[in-house]
Amino acid sequence: MRWSTGTVKPSQARADLLVVGVASQKDRPVLGPWRELDKKIGGLASLADGKVFDGKDGKLHLLPGGGASATWVLVLGLGKPDEISPQSLRRSLAAASQRARTLGARSCVLALPWTALGALTPEAVARCCVEGSELALFETGTEKAKTGRDKKPSPRTWKILADDAAAGSEIRRGLASGSAYAAGCLFARDLVNRPPNKLTPTALAAAARAMAGREGLTCTVRGEAGLRKLGMGGILGVGQGSRQQSKLIVLEMRPRGARGKLPLMALVGKGVTFDTGGISIKPASNMHEMKGDMGGAAAVLGAALIVARLGLPVRLLVVVPAVENMPDGAAIRPGDVLSMASGKTVEVLNTDAEGRLILADALHYAGKRKPDWMIDAATLTGACVIALGQEFAGLFTNDSRLGEVLQRAGGETFERVWPLPMVEEHHKEIESPIADIQNIGGRYAGASSAAAFLEEFVDEDAAWAHLDIAGPAWAAATGPLGPKGATGFGARLIARAVEVLTREAR
Repeated sequence: MRWSTGTVKPSQARADLLVVGVASQKDRPVLGPWRELDKKIGGLASLADGKVFDGKDGKLHLLPGGGASATWVLVLGLGKPDEISPQSLRRSLAAASQRARTLGARSCVLALPWTALGALTPEAVARCCVEGSELALFETGTEKAKTGRDKKPSPRTWKILADDAAAGSEIRRGLASGSAYAAGCLFARDLVNRPPNKLTPTALAAAARAMAGREGLTCTVRGEAGLRKLGMGGILGVGQGSRQQSKLIVLEMRPRGARGKLPLMALVGKGVTFDTGGISIKPASNMHEMKGDMGGAAAVLGAALIVARLGLPVRLLVVVPAVENMPDGAAIRPGDVLSMASGKTVEVLNTDAEGRLILADALHYAGKRKPDWMIDAATLTGACVIALGQEFAGLFTNDSRLGEVLQRAGGETFERVWPLPMVEEHHKEIESPIADIQNIGGRYAGASSAAAFLEEFVDEDAAWAHLDIAGPAWAAATGPLGPKGATGFGARLIARAVEVLTREAR
């Protein structure tokens, strides 16, 4: 989909579909900005009483183009001016884009009442419009034999009308940013949605390498021989019950032409491409969704794509341990002790607490580079889903400023996080009588004891945050911004945090 901007009058905009944004006040649409347009198309004034169309967020009303240059005019509700937010704009554009596809519109023009958008800048508005449209039109079902034969295509072009050249310049920046953010999220969704027989650790490594090649990052993939040289007993242990080879995927980026010392951001993502639970096997019900246990890996890879396209002044290190957790005669057992890359030993009490084992080696690997910040993302615990549901990720951090940035970024992207405790008592939960630590704690505070386990492999002076995305990484039903399945949660959140941190570091 191509996005652009222009300053033509709405009535003169040539397109299959002209989308006209309308705010709401006292349950009635605010039509004042569009009186001139109504002289061309007619029909807008008839909506003034609010009975047919009230202008609320996401409401739609279709009119023929009449004397305008567009074939159809879609009146789009934006809601009350003081309640219009980045997320409400995404939802509104999602609704408009889905209707455009239903109509078979290939070219669309968007006219907005800019004075009603309050504190939102033209750049922010444009970014949210692109995100809302692109995310809503994402489709699954790519494995079907007759994919797309009976579906109408999505719009090819969108043009957002600007009031003047200065606003147009801001809009162009927002369009570029929104396209990058949407692309990273959709890349993450696509990875998570792939069948586990087609997205093995080797295939995940290939996908990461291909993305890195397109976006100007370097990619190094280590197989099991390389993992043994690095002493990564956590990754090797989890993967030893599978016929699929475990991998360590490392991506790096330094912006072209960058001068001087740039801050280093390390991103670590859990890449369990399928999780049966191993010997501590999961119930059969919904086990097919465990193809999504590499959602953390997808999130950090998607974030890397966004950061690369934005050209942020930061060095990037992305580390993805990729494994398959399967039951087998060679699989690790409850009671086994693993020697980790850090030198610590771990008593395995439950083989279904495998994500923390592979992340431990990856965090140690990334930490040796002494990054300025380190963020990991993982579909780590069901306990976090019980605590926060599917709307929030759990946030654990040893650095208050990093936590604040992630919370703010979560609000802006609507990939929201909620801080949870990680204290000495949680470390005591994972003390082992026979090894340095054990891989699970007691019955309570499972998300916190899992985070405490990870902290054992992070340097004390490192600014680190752990995101438990087990809840929001998967949508149980179709929503305004996408179908049932992978949400791509974390890609936009992390990229936005990187954007804020690098801006502050200048």
